[in-house]
Amino acid sequence: MKARTRTWPFGAPALPSREALRRAGALAFLWLLALLPAALAFDGWRHTLEGRMSLHMLVEFPFLFGAGWAAQRLLARRMRARPWLRGLAWVDWRGWGGALFATLVALAWMIPSALDAALLSAPVDAVKIASWWAAGFWLAASWRRMDGEVALFALGNIAWMMATAGMLYQQAPQALCVNYLRNDQLDAGIGLVVAAGLLGVVALRRALVVFR
Repeated sequence: MKARTRTWPFGAPALPSREALRRAGALAFLWLLALLPAALAFDGWRHTLEGRMSLHMLVEFPFLFGAGWAAQRLLARRMRARPWLRGLAWVDWRGWGGALFATLVALAWMIPSALDAALLSAPVDAVKIASWWAAGFWLAASWRRMDGEVALFALGNIAWMMATAGMLYQQAPQALCVNYLRNDQLDAGIGLVVAAGLLGVVALRRALVVFR
């Protein structure tokens, strides 16, 4: 008895190519990252992330930054089609605007009193969320037009600030934040130094490309 073989009226359906699957996966990842800040609307997630200083600084902040970056990537094509948005590129001449803004945001939210204010005041917390998201959005928009030397300066400067703040958190004899214990502060300090080292590696790789 012969086995039945299925025939398609218009030929066998074409399987998606590896490149199409890669693009679909990248798009899905960008959408997931862009929507992550919505998780902060749930008190359970928010208290988990902000209950420890290390999670607040080393998980929530990068996620907010990454959400802004992902949102810009998703909207980049539409933004290029708007003449008035293209005209705003002069504010970000050669990427300096995005580099400076991201540096200032990172500096501001490494101050212990700023963390306390974000936990105690809803308006300050909204500024925290908006500023980190905007830093990621703006830096993603300016990254391609940014000179290698500017990118190297921005990454190196942020890494140096993170390492300095991390060592200060570890060496302080008392808790610098009202809402966090010294053990939390110590963990955050160690994490900041490690993160600074990783960012320094990225800066060095950028330097090799710039000065090759």
